[in-house]
Amino acid sequence: MYKLTIDKKLYSKLNQNKSIAKFFYDTSIGDCMGLITEYYNSTDNFTKRGWENYYLTDQRKDRLNEIYLILREKLQDVLGVDIQDYIFYRVVCQTYNGFVIELNILKQFKIEFPNINFIQASREKDKKYFTDIEAYTSDKLLFGIQVKPKSYLMMNNPHTKNYHNSLKEKYKKTFNALHYMVYYEDNFNIYEKQKIFNEINTTLALKNNQ
Repeated sequence: MYKLTIDKKLYSKLNQNKSIAKFFYDTSIGDCMGLITEYYNSTDNFTKRGWENYYLTDQRKDRLNEIYLILREKLQDVLGVDIQDYIFYRVVCQTYNGFVIELNILKQFKIEFPNINFIQASREKDKKYFTDIEAYTSDKLLFGIQVKPKSYLMMNNPHTKNYHNSLKEKYKKTFNALHYMVYYEDNFNIYEKQKIFNEINTTLALKNNQ
């Protein structure tokens, strides 16, 4: 996993800066989660260095440099080296860390429910329905899962939460399947793991008895 190389408070402050957010949209830097999924599926040796080499083509290096020059102008009170580290961490490192965490959550579900097939959701479903993982049995979709850090629970942005809730409801109606929010702790284990597992087991038992 990558470690944050700039001050945590500064990183959080920059993340909350709405004036620079557009420079980190998929339309600006590429679909990073889609690209890392491509890389993961293309190799038997999934590594940080391999991911860096896969993402950092000459064209994308040039784009990140363009973003750096723009942010240097916009963020006069931030050191250039901190801006460089911020861009690299937000684009390359955070993508890798998030992907690895998702794989770890996926593994925990596979261990608990060995008779269910858990797969990473397509990028389309992730964007359209707020869904990272899907659970199938006999090719039948059982439920979807969105993975977020525990800190997401403390988020005080009602607009974002309402938007995500609307996507979850859309998923349920479109696919006639349940949708779970799964949070992870700093050690990347599922937060309140037994509670969510018990909830899923109860739901599956009720479905089987119908």
